Amino acid sequence: MPGYSSDVMLVNEIWDRICSYLTHQSLANLRLACRHFNDIALPHQYRSLRLEAFGDSVQRFVDIAKSPRLHKLVRKITIDTHVDFDFEYTGNQTYPFPQSFMEALPHLRYFTNITSLHIRFEEHCGEDEVHGSSLEEVAELRYRVLDTIMHCAAGMWTLEKQRIIDKVLLEYMYAEDEMEEFDYSNQDLGFINDGPLPLRELTVTNLADNDDANLTLSEAWNAVISLPSLVDLRLLVATEENQSSPENGIYLENKYYFFQSLHETWLSPNLSQNLRVLSLYFRDYWGWFPKMDFRLIGEDSPFPHLKVLALGNYVFSHRWQIEWFAKIGKENSSGGLEELYLDDCPILYKARQKGPLHDGYPDFVSILEDRDDADPSMYTFPLRWHDVFSQWKNSMKGLRVLKMGSGSWFTTPMCTYNTMLCDPEYAKLSNDVLHHRTSHNIHRDFACPAPIPRGTYWKPECREIFALGKYLNGEGISDTRDRRMQYVEYDIGVGPSAWCEKRNISTAVYDGYEPEEGTLMKDNQVWDEMLAANEAKCATH
Repeated sequence: MPGYSSDVMLVNEIWDRICSYLTHQSLANLRLACRHFNDIALPHQYRSLRLEAFGDSVQRFVDIAKSPRLHKLVRKITIDTHVDFDFEYTGNQTYPFPQSFMEALPHLRYFTNITSLHIRFEEHCGEDEVHGSSLEEVAELRYRVLDTIMHCAAGMWTLEKQRIIDKVLLEYMYAEDEMEEFDYSNQDLGFINDGPLPLRELTVTNLADNDDANLTLSEAWNAVISLPSLVDLRLLVATEENQSSPENGIYLENKYYFFQSLHETWLSPNLSQNLRVLSLYFRDYWGWFPKMDFRLIGEDSPFPHLKVLALGNYVFSHRWQIEWFAKIGKENSSGGLEELYLDDCPILYKARQKGPLHDGYPDFVSILEDRDDADPSMYTFPLRWHDVFSQWKNSMKGLRVLKMGSGSWFTTPMCTYNTMLCDPEYAKLSNDVLHHRTSHNIHRDFACPAPIPRGTYWKPECREIFALGKYLNGEGISDTRDRRMQYVEYDIGVGPSAWCEKRNISTAVYDGYEPEEGTLMKDNQVWDEMLAANEAKCATH
């Protein structure tokens, strides 16, 4: 038998493929084999990095940032503001302010090769002690985190600018004679970026629905969202809540101004012209009330290069939406959208709302001003799903993938969770950390495999699927019939939510809802035709 030759070498592309499937521990073991394997495995072991306000990640983040060899290897960074898990947010407890986390943030500028940046806030936003409960991550704290990150990403960070950013938060936290500055004594003030970070993907989880002028007027923020390299934007927008009277949440004004100005802020022309992937999720229904007029982004050729679009909780109500979405991506290689994901995106068919409506939309200003005076009126909307898809099957010429249903909005995606339980890489993580890291990712994981029905997890074939790692990178949209082509009703006089989801139950099976007899059959027929048209397009390419 011929002996093994140490001269047999695999090309780098094959090693990259092999290492992409190895766990962190396996990569560490591979590095110990020899110097050659160490050089191969090292970039993969440090490819992804976390800075979290809980646990012990802060020191590791700083140590890697200060290592000239290691910080160049990092390509993906997650920044998470969540503090220790024994603390209850909005529970009127003393907030354990993440001092070391805040002081470590400027080290982000050392990671000059990162292409993916994921920022995660806590899900509660608004003003502190307005609705009878504490609010820890106020606008000033969120601004301080975001603008610090943006200055690092734009290559514009200086200690002087950081002190100006800090002042917004410190003036909120302290009286003038008690103010304490953050400690940046361990920063290398001589380190200067050659330019902005080469970001391709930016994700913000639980972005507050607050049109914060401190941020949107920031030179660094505008520089980052104008980067030609930034082609993938994924936002999950949180909304202020009235926890003592949830039905009064419609009178909280931030969300209306947020969507009214979105085409000038997070979806401004400098960004929208470059995007290839856009995921836009909101924790409540949006599109009709609060109104989001996508036509302000462009009417003839909106998002000209966009290939993938995912929307969460977006409401369809008008025929212009059918035509507008079909115009997206005209200048990409397919001549239109290639993938469309609609996560809990219903059609509004009836609304009891304070009027008058303007072009079929409520006037939020008059509703906020006359909350106790005006009598609601009933309005109907004729748009149906068979209207939408009968037009899209012909007008969306580039569409290959259409997924519609419901993601894991408020629960842990259990397929991903169970998959991680089977993976020794995650055995050292606590249950709290595992639940936390897998949740609130619907705006990122929309294209992942659809989940297995929860009642079947115990079956051997399901356990085998989990062990094989199918859901390791996330859980996508559940596309059972009851979860797609939904209809919704709005009633300003009911609570805790004015949005009333409509579903029919037949012999314990959800068949879908029809606002009038015959709609269900028409919707199902056109849906099948739409999928057949997409399959035909895929077969010809």
